[in-house]
Amino acid sequence: MAAVERTLTINLRKEIMKVPDYKRAKKAVTAIREFLQRHMKADAKDVKIGKYLNLKIWEHGIKKPAHKITVIAKKDDKGIVTAELPNIPVKKQNEKRLKAKEKQGKKEAKATEQKETKATAATTTATTAMAATPAQADKSAKPSLTTSESTSVKKA
Repeated sequence: MAAVERTLTINLRKEIMKVPDYKRAKKAVTAIREFLQRHMKADAKDVKIGKYLNLKIWEHGIKKPAHKITVIAKKDDKGIVTAELPNIPVKKQNEKRLKAKEKQGKKEAKATEQKETKATAATTTATTAMAATPAQADKSAKPSLTTSESTSVKKA
């Protein structure tokens, strides 16, 4: 799980006011990354911004991002820092994982069902072969001759 988890409030106003209007949301994302890098002691490449945090930053467009934002930062054992909004329902956070598990479960169920049908088909053919009389077994063992083969056998 998470080795370190912190709730941080990031003041973005002084960072986004340094750039023109048309770059403010991009600068807000950069400022969050730098803030988390500094406070969670991580590399720049190891800081990940969650989907809902990103949507919150871009909510009012590129020119008017939020001036202050509260995030939950989690640093795992590998050193990767993930930032997300604190009030996201657990259902939405785990939605992708749950869908993947459901798909995997369905695939496994289909595979076991196919194995069972193959096994039952094999047992039914084996039981019908055993139930046949020896005369029927001899007939089924001998291949039937086509009309052209039967005429060539008669001539010889």
